[in-house]
Amino acid sequence: MSAKPALVRMILAGRDEGRDLEESLNYLARVFGRPASAERLGPHVTCAEANCIAWVLVNSRHADAAVAWLDHHSASDTEGDVHGGAEFNAARYVAESF
Repeated sequence: MSAKPALVRMILAGRDEGRDLEESLNYLARVFGRPASAERLGPHVTCAEANCIAWVLVNSRHADAAVAWLDHHSASDTEGDVHGGAEFNAARYVAESF
């Protein structure tokens, strides 16, 4: 018998904690997917941190917010950065990476 983490059990059981988590992730997507927020915050995180936020957004069914987030994060990246360069396409990156 494999033990599932408590959070997974709550989500599967439909308990309030699962709904609270979903609402929290929806709110997170609204914040990080909002162009003004992403533009203001994106340049201040590393590429690894930006990817972590994008990963959470994609896995909570908010790929559009992840694209907006990475678009604005990448605006401050340089050619040597993960998301840097004129060729960077956030939508393609999200589709291929997450």
